[in-house]
Amino acid sequence: MIRVMMTILGVLLLLGCSEAQKKPLLYQVKEQQFFIEVPAQGELFAAKSTVISAPRSRYGAQTIAWLAPEFTQVKAGEVIAKFDAENLVRQSESKKHDLTLSGEDVRQKQAELDVSLSALNKDIVIVEEEKTFSNKYQINDESILSKLEILEAMQDGEYLATKQGYLQWKEASFSETASGEMELLSMKVNQHQTKLDTINDGLQKLELKAPHDGLLVYSANWRGEKTKAGQSAWAGQKLAELPDSSMMKSKLFVKEKEAIGLAVGQKVNMRLNAASSKVFEGNVESVARFPQSIRRGDPQKYIEVIVNIETQDPQLFVPGRKLNATINVLPEQKQLIVPLQAVFSEDNQYFVFLYIDDEFVKSPVELGQISQSHAVIVNGVAPDSFVSLINKEAS
Repeated sequence: MIRVMMTILGVLLLLGCSEAQKKPLLYQVKEQQFFIEVPAQGELFAAKSTVISAPRSRYGAQTIAWLAPEFTQVKAGEVIAKFDAENLVRQSESKKHDLTLSGEDVRQKQAELDVSLSALNKDIVIVEEEKTFSNKYQINDESILSKLEILEAMQDGEYLATKQGYLQWKEASFSETASGEMELLSMKVNQHQTKLDTINDGLQKLELKAPHDGLLVYSANWRGEKTKAGQSAWAGQKLAELPDSSMMKSKLFVKEKEAIGLAVGQKVNMRLNAASSKVFEGNVESVARFPQSIRRGDPQKYIEVIVNIETQDPQLFVPGRKLNATINVLPEQKQLIVPLQAVFSEDNQYFVFLYIDDEFVKSPVELGQISQSHAVIVNGVAPDSFVSLINKEAS
């Protein structure tokens, strides 16, 4: 709850037993020392850090198999996380099998094509020999052969020439078709090989290594859960960071109902849980515009506040260390204040009931800073006045 500290100079008058039965409780308005502090809890974080993310993968989420202990000093190139290889190994074996089968298909098809082409070439050779023999021993002498026989011999020669041309065309067409079939099979082999290379590349990236020396700090998700072994990680998901501990800030969380009057520049006092005797001062750098949940299953919402720390302490400042803080929303000063119990509203206008000459007068007031329990009176009530703590109209 917001703490409102003041030197109680106002007097709460209990007007005797007989008077208390006739008149409501009264409160005397006086100037009092007044300031407002908002409690907050949070942790330290580095202003600058190197983000370590899950490696890029074409095969969706990967399961984290092992993680190096958090808050340990790691060296450049040291393994900080390993991913489960079972899925990729299984896919690799499957693709190797597909690649072997495709290679066998290529060899079988090539053997079939060679047999068919060899038979076709033999037919071409035989026809060529027959044509050569026909041309060489063709007889056109009518004294030896009849005209009909000479004509038949000429027709045989033309037939052989035509058959030779057909076989040569068939060979060219067959070679073109065979080339296309082999290219398709070769393309299938290349596809399997490409996929296998991709899987093997993924197997080589199953280890995350530190890019440089630093303190290893794992990241938390929106529920506040840290990265841990056994969970799935998507490509590019932030897993950890190597913070630069030379410049630390604090991330504070204020309960939504208590986040009244938070603003940039307000002073903040912080105490580390690990060193509660030492107070660190800072100022508000930013205030979140919307509340958020910080714990799974907790309906309570908080406003996030980022604080610049004035004095750095490398020995005590470790990323993730918890702390408690108070934010000075309203500096200490003298103000006319009244309990909220004495302030009422109607038609967007605040008013109080002044006790004057044994009567109650409804008087409009202008309010300043308002806390959960008190309000500052800017105008409408003079010092030493008495106001009612209950609504006279409703009584």
